Amino acid sequence: MDSTSKKALIVGATMCACAATAYGVYHWSLNKDAQQEERDPMEELKRSVREPRRRVTLRYTELRLDIENRVKQVDTFMKDINNKEFPNPMVVKNREEIRSGTFLTSKSCIPIQAFTVPGDTFESEAQLLGAPRYKKAGPRTHLYYNPKNVKAAIVTCGGICPGVNVVIREIVMMLWYGYKVREIYGVKYGFKGFWAKTASESCYVRLVPGIAENEQVHGANIIPVADLHTLGGTVLGTSRGEFDAEKIVEELQARGINQVYAIGGAGTHKGLLVLSKLLKKKKTEISLIGVPKTIDNDIQIIDRTFGFDTAVEIAMWAIHCADVEANSAEYGVGLVKVMGRYAGHIAMHAALANRDVNICLIPESPFDVYGEKGLFEYIMKRLKERHHCVIVMSEGVGAAVRDVVLKKSKAKDASGNLIPPDISGFLKKEIVKYGMEKYQLDITLKFIDPYYMLRSTPANSSDRELCSVLAEYAVHTAMAGYTNCTVGSVGGYSAMIPFKEIAESKPHLITWDNRNWQRLIQSTGQPPFLNEKIA
Repeated sequence: MDSTSKKALIVGATMCACAATAYGVYHWSLNKDAQQEERDPMEELKRSVREPRRRVTLRYTELRLDIENRVKQVDTFMKDINNKEFPNPMVVKNREEIRSGTFLTSKSCIPIQAFTVPGDTFESEAQLLGAPRYKKAGPRTHLYYNPKNVKAAIVTCGGICPGVNVVIREIVMMLWYGYKVREIYGVKYGFKGFWAKTASESCYVRLVPGIAENEQVHGANIIPVADLHTLGGTVLGTSRGEFDAEKIVEELQARGINQVYAIGGAGTHKGLLVLSKLLKKKKTEISLIGVPKTIDNDIQIIDRTFGFDTAVEIAMWAIHCADVEANSAEYGVGLVKVMGRYAGHIAMHAALANRDVNICLIPESPFDVYGEKGLFEYIMKRLKERHHCVIVMSEGVGAAVRDVVLKKSKAKDASGNLIPPDISGFLKKEIVKYGMEKYQLDITLKFIDPYYMLRSTPANSSDRELCSVLAEYAVHTAMAGYTNCTVGSVGGYSAMIPFKEIAESKPHLITWDNRNWQRLIQSTGQPPFLNEKIA
């Protein structure tokens, strides 16, 4: 191997580690020939019985200072904005180390090692080094907005999640204390709150840090945010759907709001993408900044979303209770259903953390219920040998069953997401029935569904810290004049990611060769639950 190839291999190894951390779905090789090694027959069987592995080629685009992403340049007739930038009030003039070491320039990007290149192979070090990068999120030395003229609005959309209140709090704190912004509004009940009114009040409320700051703000609808980090849910309320871009823009213009912080998932970002295009068309200078939210941790690009760690922690304790119940009966089964409509990250990580799980079922892994190698036979075998069995399942696992026709519904939630069939009722009834009719086992089954506990509990310490980082960097991004992007961690670095990347990406799913999934099935000892090879 020549020196260039050796260098490429070293860089590739570093990059592979980071990419795996972010996605867990990419594999790297120095060249295509390296992939032509002989494969194990069992590996081929595993590949054949599952859906073909989905290769995702993501476009890693840099947020450049152009019409799309720099607020001042929404109008192509505007001149260089550098002559009109304001110094950042957080720059401490008598502390050189802070001024030079903490603040970013307009060209700051996150390291190359945090990225993948298109496809899943690279041919040279140059190809790797030349991969485009996202802009780094963080405070800039100069601002586009004069803090005295900022009117900011915060809105929460979609389902609640541990940490939403923390994000609201930290956005307010950074705007108020970091940038001296005094006009901060909360928009109640999601996107519709921008233009709708409740029966008795406007959906706009003033947000202040604490009771002491109330004296600086006049009005009846004032919410102090100082203690929000201790509360679950969202103080602003939330909703799904009811998005009207024209009405939202009209109301923003009427109120003079020039910064919008939206906390939500893929559906919210789809709405933000539509809104950004309308603002560009109208040449309206409003910064739109997203803070990604999904308790399922299934956004393709981002390392981890807030609320996920808390959900895993709560799910782990539910599994512990199921284990206690299962071990307290002669033939005991503990069945736990956790959140995870399309992806089984919560189930997988909760099972890994608990260590007492015997079977984990996720939407990405097809399985059979009946038959010699099916789920029920394995449960019966374990009950006869060990007298207990703990099963953890994601809510969307009904879509993975191959040999049972469940009642399917074409119903969708308000965000337009298809609601998967629920298999929990079937399993509760049929496991007990199967054991009695075929093996005369008097099975005691306890079903635990902590669904709403997972999403309504206050954020734990890990999620609180992540929320504070995302919120603060969202404010830094807006104040520097960027727009149409969300702030998330990519390869361990906070980055500005265009709305389009989030809105148009498919969910981050668990593949059969995911390392955590392999660790889990090694821990549980569970087989694939598949009776035959699918053609």
